[in-house]
Amino acid sequence: MQRMKAAHLVDARPDARAALLPLPRPLMTGEVLDAAFRLFRAGLPGSLPYSAVMILLLYLPALWVIFMEETAFPSLTSVFRGNYSPLGYLAIMTLSVPLLGVITLRLDALARGERPRFRLEAGTALLRWPAGWIATFGAFVIPVVLLWLGPAFSNGLSVDAIVFLSVPLFWPAALFVVALPAFWCDRLGAIDAIVHSVTISARKSWRMVGALLATLCVVAVFYTLAAVILAFLLPIFGRADLILIAAIEQLLYLVIGALGIPFVIAVLIVAYRDLELRERERREFGG
Repeated sequence: MQRMKAAHLVDARPDARAALLPLPRPLMTGEVLDAAFRLFRAGLPGSLPYSAVMILLLYLPALWVIFMEETAFPSLTSVFRGNYSPLGYLAIMTLSVPLLGVITLRLDALARGERPRFRLEAGTALLRWPAGWIATFGAFVIPVVLLWLGPAFSNGLSVDAIVFLSVPLFWPAALFVVALPAFWCDRLGAIDAIVHSVTISARKSWRMVGALLATLCVVAVFYTLAAVILAFLLPIFGRADLILIAAIEQLLYLVIGALGIPFVIAVLIVAYRDLELRERERREFGG
């Protein structure tokens, strides 16, 4: 009887160690990353299948160009070329929206110490798919525009110049990016989520900029690790195995991307709750 009771208690709150909400106090940038990593570690097994499908969608155009002949399906190849067309961006983003929703809802449930429920998450993601597209575009409009326009400037500017010019855009990006957790976690409307994101981020945008830069650095470390592994593999296989090297390269990037998506969303969830808490305290104490 005692064992059954203990098992019931364990089953009722299986992810209590990952519970972060409500936040006890405002967090520093390092504490946001630490809390996000704990949430990421707890939610990785349940989020990895969805993030893997999503990153596969994002890399599908590049994989198509590498492994398929242009003469086989020239119309599709012209759409999904290495430099994506607007139609390619639209199709990939549309298919990625419900996957982002499921991952966000699952991590948010873990952060609140609740058991994730696939039917509820999938049903919510599909039901809110059209509005989710608007909220996702609003949250990532600046990175998407940069990704789209990047190839147009890459021919005339060096990589260092592109990075230098992109850094100032972190501030406007920080104003909109938490619209994603606002939409999915608090069930706000698409426009309401974007407005709420700007409202709570406007006074503390430098915190979001710091969190975004730190997150970008963490993800960049893993991509650099993949590049180092490829540098070691290239002399081993030789030039005759360029297709194999390309396959290994894309596989490494797929794995790292599949791990990076849940981590980025975990950072956004924790940062969103931190900004909400700070805005609530500001209103209560008139700060």
